Amino acid sequence: MTLDQKNFWPQFKKNYWEKEPLLVKNFISPVKDLSEDQIFSMLVKYSDHCRKQKNADGFKFYIDGQIQYEQETLQILPTQKDKTLQGYNQRMEEIFEDYCLVCDELLQVSEKNSKKLQDFTTTLFKHVGFPNRFIEMGLYLGNYRQTPFGVHVDGCGVFSFPVVGKKTFRLWTPEFARKNPALDRAHNYSKFKKNSQTMKASTGDMTYWPSSSWHIAESDGSFNATWSLGVWVDLTHQENLESALRPLLKSKLGELGIKTMVQLSKENSSAEALPQNYLETLKAIKNISENEWHDALLKSWLELASKKGFKNFPQRRTSSKVSLKNKIKMNESSSSILWSNLQSEVKTIYAFQGNLIESKLSPKVIKLIAALNSRQICLISDYIQKNDLTIVQALVKLNAFEIL
Repeated sequence: MTLDQKNFWPQFKKNYWEKEPLLVKNFISPVKDLSEDQIFSMLVKYSDHCRKQKNADGFKFYIDGQIQYEQETLQILPTQKDKTLQGYNQRMEEIFEDYCLVCDELLQVSEKNSKKLQDFTTTLFKHVGFPNRFIEMGLYLGNYRQTPFGVHVDGCGVFSFPVVGKKTFRLWTPEFARKNPALDRAHNYSKFKKNSQTMKASTGDMTYWPSSSWHIAESDGSFNATWSLGVWVDLTHQENLESALRPLLKSKLGELGIKTMVQLSKENSSAEALPQNYLETLKAIKNISENEWHDALLKSWLELASKKGFKNFPQRRTSSKVSLKNKIKMNESSSSILWSNLQSEVKTIYAFQGNLIESKLSPKVIKLIAALNSRQICLISDYIQKNDLTIVQALVKLNAFEIL
């Protein structure tokens, strides 16, 4: 498809989103700036983090299609001495004929690149809506000839961007996969190739396939590195509601403290009456106010929205102390702070990158937050008094602000 800068996203929504695969040659976007060097820098930084924590959480390493144990994976992660992705591959090819390294946590270590991805996803969301789960960034690199875990389907639509080499994606429709269950996790799928669609992407291109597409990546065994954005849309509205309301129900029903066994009715008698503990539960649910239901959903939404739909953000904490005499401004990499007044309590809830902070209602703090969100430099004492400083300090700890 030839990219029409003006009409691309409307066309994408109408013809491709959750409908059809798409290959765009020479895709023009802020994410195109994620070069090989930047991906390598992120990879080494996260590898250093894993070595420091002594676990390889977020990485998977395959040799000849077989996944390796975590401690073995730790031993082969990239280092700064590799200098480039190509240098890392050269070191790996001296040891392995067929290897694949996967990483799903690169966004934890790059605020700058996180902002570039937000620019891309914000445009996407304007046209297709907000994901009902999250977005995550993944990286696949190696000299493997096919995806180690075979033909599969994910719960996410995928945007994929090669940064080194070429990659072929082979795809099947969900209808074909249902009729041919042998396709699931298949490594030998030659008899199904005639029923597939392929997309061949090079550096600078973008591919997309819907969450329902069965797929596998192929290569000729040359080194390649490809990063992707997975937009997870596999949760139903009901599942999201259950997750949002669970803390409220746990709080309210936990107060009952019922641990007695349920008494069964006599044999052959009517079972119309509910046991006593069921009746007490029903009473507790009825006593939950509409405002409490509202606030439970509000908290869940603010957590999701403040993460901009992403699974994770760089989590930088600071122990810096703030006083009324300080001037502060939003960090360049920080997204806006969301806030809303609760309906069940005289409180305000503030949300920043998935972190929720509750505080007493304070119009002065809200005015300060509004000024900071508009990227103003603020002298704290111009807005609040000492008794309102706690909420500002909590946000400073989350590295939302820069103290000048």
